[in-house]
Amino acid sequence: MRRVNILLGGPKTEYPDELSQSIKAIPGPWVGADRGGLYLLENGIIPEIAIGDFDSISKKEQKLLRENVPDFKKFPPEKDDSDSELCLLAAREKFNAQEYYVYGATGGRIDHFLINLFLPFDPRFLDFYDKLYYKSGTNTIRFFRPGRYTVYHENSMKYIAFVNLGPVTHLNIYDAKYKLDDFSAGHPVSWASNEFLSETIDFSFQSGIVAVIQSKDKN
Repeated sequence: MRRVNILLGGPKTEYPDELSQSIKAIPGPWVGADRGGLYLLENGIIPEIAIGDFDSISKKEQKLLRENVPDFKKFPPEKDDSDSELCLLAAREKFNAQEYYVYGATGGRIDHFLINLFLPFDPRFLDFYDKLYYKSGTNTIRFFRPGRYTVYHENSMKYIAFVNLGPVTHLNIYDAKYKLDDFSAGHPVSWASNEFLSETIDFSFQSGIVAVIQSKDKN
């Protein structure tokens, strides 16, 4: 399967336009975490999976999900995994997709966001963390393994950041507004507020994990 979409319980104020205005036009099946599954139902989409502890919705709303969603998975609030981790693992097992578009992963509580940001270091996500794509109204995040890549400028985004999430070796940013030559470090660094000079930027690195973040300011 090419693409699966995952809606977490992040605040609606962080939703991109495609989610709030034209959600039915988004291709691929859906997985909803907690309140995310309820939002999908309210907008005419039946998710393939609804998963979480559902502590943020009422018993009546839980009943609505249970009766309408083919695969309803309820977990106790006292659990080791976050709802986002449960969602992604369930989506990986069911769909084995080429891309996992994750909405609601970057807004709301910072501790939840950090769980999502550090997923590439969890061995359970090792084989597909580079297929994750976090998308909100003002930010997108992709994760990269060592290699050389071309990044394309996303519509309406002004800035781009290259963030080595841990140790990195031989990181190069070739044709952005601010270039970087053969950088290595044993700690995370956010190379923020860079910009495109054309429609693409090439970058490479030899070891580590790099997150590429495209962003814009809120209106």
